[in-house]
Amino acid sequence: MNSQKETTGRGRLRWAFGIALWLVLGMLLAACGGGATPTQPPIVPPTEPVLVPTAVPPVSPAPGPTAMPLEAQPVVPTAQEGQPSAVANYNTWIYGGPGPDYVVYAAFLGANTAQVVGKTQDGLWWAISVPAAPSQNGWVEGSWVTVSNVDNVSVLPAPPVPPTTDLVPPAAGDPQATALVNTYVRSGPGGTYPAYGVAPAGATARVIGRSSDGAWWVVRLDPSKVGAGYGWVSASTVQASNVDSIPVIEAPPAPPTVPPSAPPAGAAAATASDYVYVRSGAGTCFAAYGVAPPGSTGEIAGKSSDGQWWQVKIPAEFAASGAGWVSAAYVTTANTGNVPAVTTEPCAEVPVPPPGTYACYLQSQTPADYSAMAPDTDFTMTWVLSNTSTETWSNGVLEFIQSGSGGDLHTGSDTIGLASEVAPGGSTTAAVPGRTAGSTGSYGELWQILSGDKTVCEFWMIVNVVE
Repeated sequence: MNSQKETTGRGRLRWAFGIALWLVLGMLLAACGGGATPTQPPIVPPTEPVLVPTAVPPVSPAPGPTAMPLEAQPVVPTAQEGQPSAVANYNTWIYGGPGPDYVVYAAFLGANTAQVVGKTQDGLWWAISVPAAPSQNGWVEGSWVTVSNVDNVSVLPAPPVPPTTDLVPPAAGDPQATALVNTYVRSGPGGTYPAYGVAPAGATARVIGRSSDGAWWVVRLDPSKVGAGYGWVSASTVQASNVDSIPVIEAPPAPPTVPPSAPPAGAAAATASDYVYVRSGAGTCFAAYGVAPPGSTGEIAGKSSDGQWWQVKIPAEFAASGAGWVSAAYVTTANTGNVPAVTTEPCAEVPVPPPGTYACYLQSQTPADYSAMAPDTDFTMTWVLSNTSTETWSNGVLEFIQSGSGGDLHTGSDTIGLASEVAPGGSTTAAVPGRTAGSTGSYGELWQILSGDKTVCEFWMIVNVVE
């Protein structure tokens, strides 16, 4: 009787997996087939701010895997006779780490074989070769595979579990995408752009754009965590709806590669497990010098008081201080017992705008969120916004709502009338004079557009004041 229950449970699990796998494979086919040619020019969004190096670094190709999508490559090389190998007993997932909370790289189909390259200390998970993955391997649960020739397989350290990305949920009828599996939300449409975090299976986000090839969707993010307020998810890992008229958004430029300074033997070290931003401070609000590719190792000089960020040594041509910060969620570390805590400036507390039935799209913003600016500098905050509703914005007003903890940025009126009505599909430019604070830190303001007495749009301006 117990055997029958176990068999039935396995059958149900295989059936459920088959449904999820069918949906994912269907999305893959749709992505390969492309979509309708957009009839409007691509939108150029604000990009992740990147600091200008103090000197021009040498140009060299970044190490690591190519930028080709994971699904388009031979994902799992077949093991040769006599090699450590794993055979899938059933259809299962290949994860980014040893556990179901990691991102899903691909499906490992029943009866397929793979090269085993490592294991967990408890032997419950096996690492297999996945050349297209950032670390060049993925993980499968031991109960779903049969292994052989693994007596001499080494124990591999588990990468940190990536943080969950804060998605802004859609309103009923909005363009939206629901994650079919745990999937990365990245800063651009490709695996070489650093991830902001993971959208867990079942999470739904408001879709605001797509890549030119239709292989990636742009989704709205919590702007208090990601200043630009948006990220990119692979179309092959989500189920999208109400997206027929979604505009094309241009890919942001690829960030420069920042090679960390190699640590001496026995020194505290951090090794990137994925493409990770090297930032000027301990927080996502700080501008990036560039990206450390997976597998690159740098010497650790310090850590943040909360342990969420590591300060690493980088070449002086990128930062005069010779140091940058990487998120602890995307590196593995060694010899960190005596690493000192470094006092850092916190990111400004920025409240989250409530989700609503907004009828606008932020086409561009100047300056981009988290741009670095000198103290006491006059500048103009400019937003280009499009009306995505079916109604004309009439008697439109740009209105200040609130500032972050650092105080106001704008120097003029709290309300500014729009120059003209904005028809459905049309756009308007809103501009506000501002001045940066006299002290360093992050400063932000929340603004909205009113059409009559109805809020149709909300958006932030956040800047970093640096010496």
